[in-house]
Amino acid sequence: MRRETAIAGSTPHPDREDGAMAIQWTRTREALRQFPAGNAAKYLAQLVLKGPQIVNHARSLLQDYAVQDDRFKIQMIHYLRQTLPGNDLEPLYEAMLEDIMADKPQLQ
Repeated sequence: MRRETAIAGSTPHPDREDGAMAIQWTRTREALRQFPAGNAAKYLAQLVLKGPQIVNHARSLLQDYAVQDDRFKIQMIHYLRQTLPGNDLEPLYEAMLEDIMADKPQLQ
């Protein structure tokens, strides 16, 4: 059975390869709900555009580190800070990292 990517109710990215990140991103959606609607919409748009890039970076890191390795976590958070800059986004970065780690089999 094929599951679809869903970030805050969005449709899958049209250029997404099958299985690129096939979870519901529940923690990310919950983190987005904590922001004012205008900010959440802006962050969601960035996630839809940059999601495949973020997933590909996680895949490349998993070639060198185990998903539970602190180096993987540190490098992913650093990458998210660069890719989605913002002063108030730390909860979003943490939620995204948790969602990525929860769906590790899809990344390999």
